[in-house]
Amino acid sequence: MACMTDTGHLSESAKKLLKSIEKDNLTAQEISKKVGLPLFKVRSSLREMEELDLVVKDGDKFKMAPRAKEYFG
Repeated sequence: MACMTDTGHLSESAKKLLKSIEKDNLTAQEISKKVGLPLFKVRSSLREMEELDLVVKDGDKFKMAPRAKEYFG
């Protein structure tokens, strides 16, 4: 699941994932349940978004990075 489109925008699934952690720090398992995506896709997306500085990992939980809010203008 690619998080960015060819035009440099967030994919719809990436937006859904980021919105799920906008206010609450959640584990990959909790995010998977909340957004209804398979755990392996959530983990893959989280790794990609962490590399893009869109999410921050704190222990086993993830939260939206400040930079990610730029994509929700």
